[in-house]
Amino acid sequence: MKKQILYITILLLSLYSCEEILFEEDITDDVVSLIAPSDGTEVESTLLTFSWNTVDHATSYRLQIARPTFENATQIVEDTTVTTASFSTTLTKNNYQWRVRAQNTGSQTAYTTASFSIIESEDFSAREVLLSSPADNTISNNTAVNLQWETVSDATAYRVQLIDDNDQVLTEETTANTSIQITFPEGVTTWQVRAENDTQNTLYFSRTLTIDSMNPLKPVTTAPVDQATLTDTAVSFTWTRDAVEGTTEFDSIYIYRNQQLTDLVTKDQVTSPADITLDASTTYYWFIKAFDEAGNQSEASDTFSFTIN
Repeated sequence: MKKQILYITILLLSLYSCEEILFEEDITDDVVSLIAPSDGTEVESTLLTFSWNTVDHATSYRLQIARPTFENATQIVEDTTVTTASFSTTLTKNNYQWRVRAQNTGSQTAYTTASFSIIESEDFSAREVLLSSPADNTISNNTAVNLQWETVSDATAYRVQLIDDNDQVLTEETTANTSIQITFPEGVTTWQVRAENDTQNTLYFSRTLTIDSMNPLKPVTTAPVDQATLTDTAVSFTWTRDAVEGTTEFDSIYIYRNQQLTDLVTKDQVTSPADITLDASTTYYWFIKAFDEAGNQSEASDTFSFTIN
């Protein structure tokens, strides 16, 4: 009898818990109150933080930004779901609308909408250079990089600098255009741009870029040795390779059923030793190739064969 009572109690508690999970509070009639940017605001900064009041029982918020309005949108700039009551992003000078709704698994509120504009600061020195390309923290294997940014009103020139890890200026160039191609050194470099006119200049605006143009070294396969005969279908593959300074490197194994290397059995990112189970009564051909985060790749190792009886 005690066991039956305990079982019923646990069952009731489980049902109650499930009911709490399945039936969240209905928030359909609640309203999201926007804080900033408020309706009709003119903002001089291109970096904006959107904020709103939380709604009880909401588990997330869907935020959308349109240019210039949702009714006549030429672009939906942002469409994201967040769990906090704020969101930050960078926008270009233009007219926008933004809206937010609260939601949970069972219901959602209506959207609350506000309009705002991003304008140029009247003070030239307070204006921002909005960098376009490459994106911040990009990794590339091409040392010749085309840098791009948005136009700053009343600017007659743009000063571009490359900065090393010790904050030393490696390269400095000026251009009247909003793009320039510069050769970067290997490793991590900061590139920064400021706008200038005859009497003033803005602050520098920066991003970082990693260059790795060096291919990984050719791997050396060690086991199974070439033309080995094995009895176990669980095969342990080993190889060696010295790392090259630069971005993270990784190895991939290629295993084929034919000498022409057209019948691929498996290709996988692996570390040595790599244990792979294969079929018996088959001859296999395999090699290792190395890659890195920048997209460089090594020569393939020598191709070895082995047979599993």
